[in-house]
Amino acid sequence: MRLTRTVLRILFSLSLAGLIIIFLPHGVTNSDAAGGFVLDTHVNYQVNGTTTQVSEQYTVTNQTPRQFLTQISLTTPVSTISGVSARYSDGGNIPVASSPQTSNQSGISYNYQNLTLNFPRQIYGQDRTWSFTVTYSATGLVEAHGGAHTVYVPAVQADSDQGDYTVRVDVPSSFGTAHFQGPMASQITTSNDRQDLDFNKTALVGHSLALSFGDESIYSVNFNFPLSNPGLVTQTEEVTLPPNLNNQQVHIQSLDPEPVNTHVDADGNILADYRVAPGQHITVKTVVVGQVNYLDYNLAASGKASAIPPDLVKQYTGATQYWQTGGQVGAVAKSLDNPNAPVIDNVRAMYNYVVQHLTYNPNKIKFNIRQGSTKALADPTNVVCLEYSDLLIAMLRSQGIPARMPIGYGYSGNLKASASVVDSLHSWVEAYVPGIGWMTLDPTWGEKFDLFGQSDLDHFAFAVWGSKDQLPAPVMINGQDTGYQYEQTTLSYIDSLQTVPNGGKISLTRRPLLPFVSLDELKVSATGDQPGAYTAQHDGQNVSLGTLAPGQHVTKYKIVFGKRWKTAGVIDLIETGKTQSLVVARATTKLIYRPLEAAAGFLLLGLALVIVLRLRLRKAKNRPTERPHL
Repeated sequence: MRLTRTVLRILFSLSLAGLIIIFLPHGVTNSDAAGGFVLDTHVNYQVNGTTTQVSEQYTVTNQTPRQFLTQISLTTPVSTISGVSARYSDGGNIPVASSPQTSNQSGISYNYQNLTLNFPRQIYGQDRTWSFTVTYSATGLVEAHGGAHTVYVPAVQADSDQGDYTVRVDVPSSFGTAHFQGPMASQITTSNDRQDLDFNKTALVGHSLALSFGDESIYSVNFNFPLSNPGLVTQTEEVTLPPNLNNQQVHIQSLDPEPVNTHVDADGNILADYRVAPGQHITVKTVVVGQVNYLDYNLAASGKASAIPPDLVKQYTGATQYWQTGGQVGAVAKSLDNPNAPVIDNVRAMYNYVVQHLTYNPNKIKFNIRQGSTKALADPTNVVCLEYSDLLIAMLRSQGIPARMPIGYGYSGNLKASASVVDSLHSWVEAYVPGIGWMTLDPTWGEKFDLFGQSDLDHFAFAVWGSKDQLPAPVMINGQDTGYQYEQTTLSYIDSLQTVPNGGKISLTRRPLLPFVSLDELKVSATGDQPGAYTAQHDGQNVSLGTLAPGQHVTKYKIVFGKRWKTAGVIDLIETGKTQSLVVARATTKLIYRPLEAAAGFLLLGLALVIVLRLRLRKAKNRPTERPHL
């Protein structure tokens, strides 16, 4: 699976946006200039929509008696800039030249601009200070997706010549609440229709920031699943549709063609069944809308391991082919686990270990063979997102902490290498923490974005692997992966969500068989756009139907004894998984007496036959016996 946010991590680790500065004082070499001048830097990012007006104010302190600056080179975080200007504090113009540059690290290329400032003034004097400002407009520092916005702030390199350093992010109040993927702002102020977030040097040294504004993103995904049957007999093929998670609500708005049936597996994935005839080719076209919500986890609410539900321990802590929980993996995890501590502390310890121990290798994408947890631990520099996730899941499971793997889309915005969804496939981790529930962990992104203890709006799960470590696949035949990897899937963002009303259907046919004995046939169709928990209510009794997928058809049979054997009445289909139970369908019981009539007919016929036989036997018995003639 490809993690295209690697581009972002590489770009920000270089500390761009005016943070790489080369001093070229008159008559002095670059190395001799080191330590000769100190720059205090104050950067202001004024965000308007997807465009950012950047203002970088520099105050130079000359630490030499006879040197002066003639030229400074600095770089921008993106190549898409315009209106570059440089001026002294009194308004005097400073000539500035801009040149596009391309850099390459770890096989990934990105573009930026190099700005060269040539100072016309020779400003001498030890401890003398003077100022200049560089301004320009940039696109690409802000990304808008599904009603949410993300503002990227590059890191600061630790540099002895770097004096004070502050950053102000100025955004419209309409962006909504700020969520910090990294250090918190030192101050937040609001005035009129703007909000300002201030960051100091401590927060930015070695840490790039991704500030998320807004509480939800709405994804619209068009899966186009290719189904093909080259065989000689009709076969059933399954496609996998996204599950609901703590921070993700999925609405299946259309499936074309309609499946034969649907169901929800043990991990919450929706599976749709299609019957494909010999030689037939079908493309299942879907419209799936996913609402992803930002969650702040209350880490202080974490319980201890004894509070984890036993059913989750049973389902999500076993070893598998790729989640090997024994050997060195288990030993390392045990060394980090404190059985007397809250579960969240142990999760954090294992998460930090994986982030610090593994190093992402983008070249592995070209020949990506999944290694599993044991090999990831043994070969920590030859890993991609699958290995990060496999190792963390195996470590958690080895210590009895339920863990599973969502796979899907990892948003990397304007900086990602390809527009194709398949190039943004990503895997991450969900761990169950008592008192908190399932919480999102992404150790792959943990190197540059400190997301522990909070969710984000940039992950959308297409499936969850938990009961099995590589299934369900996008397309399956007899439960086996066909190798399709979302090559024909497209994804976009929408501003609002329109749900399909739950038009569930229910019917109950009661067939009396004998006096005080009947056979009930219950049929249910869940025709909403979300999975839900359902109950059928009839005769004052509830029949649990479990979790049903959108479009799922269920038929149940039951023998009824007693006085209800010929009662009609009303039957309700109730959705119980909501905050308040809701009756989504209602019907009147249909009584069909044909089985009873047939049984009565057979009984009467049998009785008649018995009577006839008895009469014939009696007649034969009473008939005089003929004597032989002498």
